[in-house]
Amino acid sequence: MRKLLLLLAAVCLLLGVTGCRKLEARMLMKKANESYRAERYEDAIAAYEKVIAIDPWWADAYRNSALSNLALYQPGSLHEKDVKYSEQAIMKFRRYLQFVPNDERTENLLMDTYMKTQRYEEAANFFKEKLKKDPKNSRVLQTIGMIYAKASNFEEARKWFKARAEADRKNPEAWYSLGVLEWERVFRGSELTVEEKRALIEEGMNALQEAVKLRNDYFEAYSYINLLWRQRALTETDPEQAQKDMQQADINMKTALRLRNEQMKKGT
Repeated sequence: MRKLLLLLAAVCLLLGVTGCRKLEARMLMKKANESYRAERYEDAIAAYEKVIAIDPWWADAYRNSALSNLALYQPGSLHEKDVKYSEQAIMKFRRYLQFVPNDERTENLLMDTYMKTQRYEEAANFFKEKLKKDPKNSRVLQTIGMIYAKASNFEEARKWFKARAEADRKNPEAWYSLGVLEWERVFRGSELTVEEKRALIEEGMNALQEAVKLRNDYFEAYSYINLLWRQRALTETDPEQAQKDMQQADINMKTALRLRNEQMKKGT
């Protein structure tokens, strides 16, 4: 270590103060990365903080520090240390994304951290900010919808899934996602009135029909149309009409199975 310090001092005389600081930051970054790979996360965090203090514009130092904090975080724990680790991970990920705004992988890590810590509104607000630059970004609209779905806030989730479908009308997956959300709400919504269920069923079926219009081999969509017909049968007061609903369910279930088998034979 003494030899390394002497070498650093000699190099600093040649490079000057600015060059010396950059060299010091590089050496600290190397040390931090070695600690991270060795799973000495506390040492890594301390070294990354020193790098950031010397060079606040080194984006990777923020991301790597976030990953180190995340490695120490115990999901579900409310212990003071775990709260701190999660907060630091979020803060560092967000700082990194200011430098590298289109890094989807890091965005996904940030979202995962938000979800694990149940910071749903913070997560939604982060992605809503992105919409200011690109209001019809299908991926961001879907992400916000998924956040609210995870938070069991159906009305908000529905709002954002519908916005995605409207913004990306030729994407069958956008309509499919909306239809599945509507089915799940009906299936789990024991407190809903019959009228509320029937309205959601109709909206879900319409969305799934849009999906199969755009992709006629979409067996998953036909499968959920089948499930929605079965939910509709449960809302009927007339047994004969309920039977007709079940017949429609069977037709769509058979279509789903046929299409799935055809795709399996093709190896798709």
